Amino acid sequence: MDLSKEQLLQIDNYIFVCGIQFYDVRTEVVDHFANILEQKLEENPALNFKHEIINIHKNFSDNGFKKLLEEKTKWVTKKFYKQSFKHFITFFKLPKIILSAATFYGLFLIMNEFGNKENFFNILQGVALLLSFRLLFNVNMRNTKKEQFLSINMTHSFFNVFYLLVMLFRFHDSQILLNLLGEFYQIFYIGAYVLLFLFYWSGEYVYRQNKIEVQRQYPNILV
Repeated sequence: MDLSKEQLLQIDNYIFVCGIQFYDVRTEVVDHFANILEQKLEENPALNFKHEIINIHKNFSDNGFKKLLEEKTKWVTKKFYKQSFKHFITFFKLPKIILSAATFYGLFLIMNEFGNKENFFNILQGVALLLSFRLLFNVNMRNTKKEQFLSINMTHSFFNVFYLLVMLFRFHDSQILLNLLGEFYQIFYIGAYVLLFLFYWSGEYVYRQNKIEVQRQYPNILV
């Protein structure tokens, strides 16, 4: 016995109130509930629908949906960083390694145009901070959407990692170290900033690919 749209909406609302606000996770749980309820309604059409939803929830697990959401979040987080790392590695293979090397060499040439090398690294730090603020802005903007998706909700986690790296760089590219360690230290830090920007691009790329996939799966939902 197929459930009506009203019954499916009733399940969805119940699951939302119980704490699962991510649309993609909620859809999976709704399907799980619907399959059980369809079988029960086949056996007993006079079944109290609301009470049966609560009974299924009680039997779902000891912690309700908490454990499910934790497991899903860990899985999605792991998948996000795995995909980001795989894309990051492509920058060190042909043909992208040419772009990576050109970026490094271009920054090295620009650095040599600066009499005070600290100013050059301050600019790089400023660009990194701007990217951090962009991520933070996107986190706040995406959280205002009516429907949120766990599969594209990694921006906050990614922002924390990226911002931590930016702050670590900030404490190490001082004028004292630049003068003390000389050209080797300067080259090392140019390379480090190139890696940081490639890491940022990899995370953004994976986010956008995941967003495209979500839009394909849920064409009627605003992402």
